[in-house]
Amino acid sequence: MINEDLELSKIEKNIVIIPAAGFGKRFGSDIPKQYHKVNGTMILDITLDIFLRSALFEKIVLIVSPNDCFYKELNNIVNEKLIVIDGGQERQHSVNNGLRYLFDNGLPDSTPVLVHDAVRPCLSDFDLKLLLEEFESSKQPCFLAEKISDSLKKIDLDNNVIESISRDNMVHALTPQMAKFIDLKHAISNIIKNDIHVTDEVTALIDYDLPVKAVMAHHPNPKITIEKDLALAEKLISKVK
Repeated sequence: MINEDLELSKIEKNIVIIPAAGFGKRFGSDIPKQYHKVNGTMILDITLDIFLRSALFEKIVLIVSPNDCFYKELNNIVNEKLIVIDGGQERQHSVNNGLRYLFDNGLPDSTPVLVHDAVRPCLSDFDLKLLLEEFESSKQPCFLAEKISDSLKKIDLDNNVIESISRDNMVHALTPQMAKFIDLKHAISNIIKNDIHVTDEVTALIDYDLPVKAVMAHHPNPKITIEKDLALAEKLISKVK
């Protein structure tokens, strides 16, 4: 951790948590994928800048591996809005570390908290505004989503199709995913207490019996998972606003 404890009890705007403690084994590189460059800039710097440049966000909690030797090279590392803390074993543990830090430093229960993937640098300002407006209007957890247009098939361990799944009313869960601070804290604490593995915050919120609403994105918001995704990100980022 490179930050002193902060007094957060007077926070009035949105908070963002960006878990970036993972290595990204599928990417196939000795460097964590969030530190690869797109158009000459680190992916994580591009992602951070989405929130750092906006007056709608008061603090950004960046969660990195305790063994991370790359994050200090970020262009944005000295920004006063940025808080950097150590991550955990899995994504949910890293997010939980971020929530505990916010709790320990007095963040009000009703503060909106967003969780966004470190390697989704193509998030548009337009879609982010849609998400915030829906949260303000509905007063319930929500997330950016994308309707599924492909046919869905369930396969077995040998890649044999065992079931066709209707794509009607099916969506891809993107990020950010957001909720009131206290709701997100309880939901994440619940899955950790019960040793439930989840890959996103929506799953945790639903498991805690909270209603969650999908907000349809108007612009591509892909997650960089493998190396070939970099080329797509390069094309999209120049168009994102």
